Amino acid sequence: MENSKFQPFYQLINADISVLIDCRQRLPAIAYIGPRLERFDAADLALLDRHEAPASLPEEPPIALLPDITSGWLGHPGIAVRRGRQGWQLHSVLQQVSQPQSDRLVLIATCAMTQVSVRYELTLPTAGAALSIAVTVVNDSSSEMLSLDQCNLTLPIPDHFSDFTDFCGRWGLEFQSQTQSLRQVAYSRENRTGRTSHRGSASVVVHEKELSAAYGQALSCHLAWSGNHRLRVEQLVDGRRYLQLGELLVPEEILLSPGAAHSAPVVWCSFSNGGLTGLSSQWHRFIREQFPTVGELQKKPRPVQINTWEGHYFDVNESKLLGLIEQAANLGIERFVLDDGWFCGRNDDQSSLGDWWADTQKLPRGLTPLIEACSRNEMEFGLWVEPEMVSPDSDLYRSHPDWVLSHDSSPKLLARHQLVLDLARPEVEAYIFEALSTLLGQHAITYLKWDMNRDIHQAGNALGYPAVSDQTQALYRLLNRVKTDFPEVEIESCASGGGRVDCGILNYASRFWPSDTNDALDRLSVQSGFSLFYPPELMGSHIGPETCHLTGRQHALTFRAGVAFWGHLGVEMDITTLGNHDRETLMSLIQLHKDHRQLLHSGQPQRLDRPKEELGWGVVSMAQEEALFCHAQLMSALRPFPVRYRFQGLDSSADYRVQCIWPPIDSEFLNDHVASLQERPLSGTVLMQLGIALPIRKPESVLIYHLSQA
Repeated sequence: MENSKFQPFYQLINADISVLIDCRQRLPAIAYIGPRLERFDAADLALLDRHEAPASLPEEPPIALLPDITSGWLGHPGIAVRRGRQGWQLHSVLQQVSQPQSDRLVLIATCAMTQVSVRYELTLPTAGAALSIAVTVVNDSSSEMLSLDQCNLTLPIPDHFSDFTDFCGRWGLEFQSQTQSLRQVAYSRENRTGRTSHRGSASVVVHEKELSAAYGQALSCHLAWSGNHRLRVEQLVDGRRYLQLGELLVPEEILLSPGAAHSAPVVWCSFSNGGLTGLSSQWHRFIREQFPTVGELQKKPRPVQINTWEGHYFDVNESKLLGLIEQAANLGIERFVLDDGWFCGRNDDQSSLGDWWADTQKLPRGLTPLIEACSRNEMEFGLWVEPEMVSPDSDLYRSHPDWVLSHDSSPKLLARHQLVLDLARPEVEAYIFEALSTLLGQHAITYLKWDMNRDIHQAGNALGYPAVSDQTQALYRLLNRVKTDFPEVEIESCASGGGRVDCGILNYASRFWPSDTNDALDRLSVQSGFSLFYPPELMGSHIGPETCHLTGRQHALTFRAGVAFWGHLGVEMDITTLGNHDRETLMSLIQLHKDHRQLLHSGQPQRLDRPKEELGWGVVSMAQEEALFCHAQLMSALRPFPVRYRFQGLDSSADYRVQCIWPPIDSEFLNDHVASLQERPLSGTVLMQLGIALPIRKPESVLIYHLSQA
């Protein structure tokens, strides 16, 4: 069915990519996302249409942005609504198309029978690197409620892509990438945890089979949402493939009153013609440009911080903390973060959540002496909070046991000895905001580690309605109030590690805690998956204790420090027990990070192809004048000598001095290696094509190189 009211195709284009939107049918569809089309004619795409589908409809239903039930589409629904038993046969027809700016396209489709309008807004900034797709569903009825049961943005997968990669994991081992082939089967992952989840983020990459660090095409999509979600990748029997991303809803979770509208979570899409490095560069650039919380980070160096948790857990008091602040300052640490255990009656994880005032037994003079000590030592002060939760053993719960999410038909389920507050209730939001406002208004607190330590297993509100979607929106409103009233306060998004890492929460947070593990070996894979999308200044990376509390594995300080170097550096161990050698090593790494953090937190990421027992990565300044690279030896290799290390992203016409800056020289092999690099500058071409010979290293060790133009 041709739609003659509009142009057949509309184009969004920037320096990197082109996006073509097909408006020939009653529903808009993405016809192309890929490398920039320098010359384009609508007739070119018309030649690609397939007009007959054997043993099926005369014309294949298009893979529309939101395929509906009446199109003949036999894939998973893009949009589904209900208004009683008969008002479910949605048949939207495109009514309006406008392109108010060259980088923005607005389309409106309506269904007269079900009285529903759908507004699509696609934006491809000229200076940006990602396409945003926003959808709003409107109940046009003047008298009847509308249930929006599904709203899954649907995108065709280019037919020369054969594989897809998504991210799985668990608590303590998040962001593990897994690659699968696209076959005639549906891959569906549904998240019902009430947060982004440790088990799988709402991100997916579809790509060519031979995708490597530097070569191959890839399209990545991300749902900017911090609640329940669905990811689906499917190949239809006719050979076409599509992917879907959307909020996972239960029936009647989204009920729209007459005239009301619901905005679905935004989907961001980025295309790379340069392998995983190109994809990562696009995402880092996009996030740095798009999110004000991230842009603010460029105005000052990210302070090296210490967190009290793995060094002291709940065993904190004024005397101990004052001594710790002094020792931290002597190491060169710039921010002190007091983790769990500081508030009223909090001696373990079984009580006190919700009672957000200082414990007078541990801190008889409150937080003031600690903050004053930080100020004397030119350190910032940060505080751990978990505002969304309440302990049954707390003053708050004893006063308001009805404020929690639950299921009326079953006992309340505790996780980590806590329950979830119903943030969508105005009185709950008011209580939490007042508690936080008191803390932030009375004290010079510049940083909140905002934690969420359990899934939402019982997502029913006081009315018995499903509540996850409302809970997520209420969290955003609460965070926005805090940021509006206290704009100088940075917020770290932590959800028992990496359980809430997404571009929805990034509107309010300026740091993520990717994982509760400080095991340096596990952290390498966590950080590799995390950094595909998110730049290093957002990645909390701490030097943990010699023995990891989660895995029991022991690592040398040089390895732990060398892995933590690559994000927003922190220290999370008992520094009062360090010997002189370890203290000097730690001070050396902290200073090294300070010397290079401007480059680390602003440059272009590089991902290197290495054998399976190794990892290689780096960052290059925008002008290619300077670079940092790392080689990590994960395990012993069968070959006696390592594969040559080939740098990437350098200026092939420039000469570079190469220095091995970490670890401190600890063997004759490394001493010879360092000396050989200092003999003369090497050209960018030689470093990228021939590379350098690596010294033989023990497993679980790292080398960090600094390159500067000669």
